[in-house]
Amino acid sequence: MFKNTTMLLATLLGLASSIAIAEDGLVNPFDHDAAAAALGKKLFISAGCMACHGGNARGAVGPDLTDDEWLRPFSQTMVFRTIQNGRPGTLMSPFKGALTDEQIWQLVEYLLDEGRKRKAAGE
Repeated sequence: MFKNTTMLLATLLGLASSIAIAEDGLVNPFDHDAAAAALGKKLFISAGCMACHGGNARGAVGPDLTDDEWLRPFSQTMVFRTIQNGRPGTLMSPFKGALTDEQIWQLVEYLLDEGRKRKAAGE
């Protein structure tokens, strides 16, 4: 079935990463919810996210959060956990305790919505 070791290794790594994501058990309760994205935009501004990621989440000091170029494999759970726990060794601070899980999911939905709009515009 597998013609070489590299293909087998890539397949196993892919399976392992998908299992890790699935085991987390988190699901975005606001997936494709325009009202949640609007609330997320307000949170993006009031929580100070725009200071690092720019007014439209396309980057400033921090990275662009609306494109497909991520340092880690993208998943909605990864974005949620990054907002919740921050990123050690970076300027990304944790928002756990400052924002509820619901608010963090609204932020995630805002970022996803901005990315979808950007793709629809052909950017």
